[in-house]
Amino acid sequence: MIIDCHGHFTTAPDLHVLWRETQKAASARGGDTDPPYPQISDDLIREAIEPNQLRLIQERGIDLTLFSPRASAMAPHVGDLAVNIAWSRRCNDLIRRVVALYPAHFAGICQLPQSTGASLDAAITELDRCVNELGFVGCNLNPDPSGGRYDSPPLHDRYWYPLYEKMVDLDVPAMIHVSGSCNPGVHATGAYYLSADTIAFMQLLQGDVFRDFPALRLIIPHGGGAVPYHWGRFRGLADMLNRPPLAQHLMRNVYFDTCVYHQEGVDLLLAVIDTSNILFGSEMIGAVRGIDPTTGRYFDDTRHYIEQSRLSDAAKQDIFEGNARRVFPRLRLVS
Repeated sequence: MIIDCHGHFTTAPDLHVLWRETQKAASARGGDTDPPYPQISDDLIREAIEPNQLRLIQERGIDLTLFSPRASAMAPHVGDLAVNIAWSRRCNDLIRRVVALYPAHFAGICQLPQSTGASLDAAITELDRCVNELGFVGCNLNPDPSGGRYDSPPLHDRYWYPLYEKMVDLDVPAMIHVSGSCNPGVHATGAYYLSADTIAFMQLLQGDVFRDFPALRLIIPHGGGAVPYHWGRFRGLADMLNRPPLAQHLMRNVYFDTCVYHQEGVDLLLAVIDTSNILFGSEMIGAVRGIDPTTGRYFDDTRHYIEQSRLSDAAKQDIFEGNARRVFPRLRLVS
């Protein structure tokens, strides 16, 4: 079986997207943060999924995708916490409908309502609803709800501890994933995402999150940003900051995905990071959607990169399935 840990509903129905624009406009006028939501039929959801994500996962032989709302549209920097609570609930409810229509192919990952300076109580409440009521298996955690200003506490700060405690209680992991960039000089998917991945790793290195939460599990996407490429730097920084070796300090709890869109990059990831810390991911119909002219394959056909690697068949299967089942134990309830 092949489990893709990183999928987003980037092709959500137009009515859902239009509702968001209505919500933002109403909020800007001081009006309703949760205006009437349109009736979106099952057929409209099928039209959004079947020629897109479902077609591709079937063509590429992927069995199950862990599916969350569109990352770039989470946009917690737009509006206040009330806006984000309503938007997160609407997005998560839509993901639940996708999972209900295609339970053999998708499992839910939720968006959390966050807002700079706000308590995490709403995020904890929504996480509990999505896991216990909607049957989701994990969440996306935004380490920078400001959209690039980085004015929230670092991930090792105790500000985040109530959410970590809830994640451990529910036995669900989080993918550390920012959203759109509010700075036109910082491209969202080409710069902000990758720098945020790297920053998240460094923040965790500086603290003692996993001493305090030894059962907590976090996925850093996009191959870990710059981390594998600069592994020696981070090992050296851990030593300079009197942190334990990375294998003990972070790598019992931190995982990277394979959303790296060329063979050489995936080979580096596999050479540097232990395969027990790598989850298969593609983020298909995401940041990079075209065909690589040097290979004739889609850039985001990441299954091919793993299969072409020099790993043993057993190690490949760990990346394709076994590791995801360890990191997302609630998958046993849905697959």
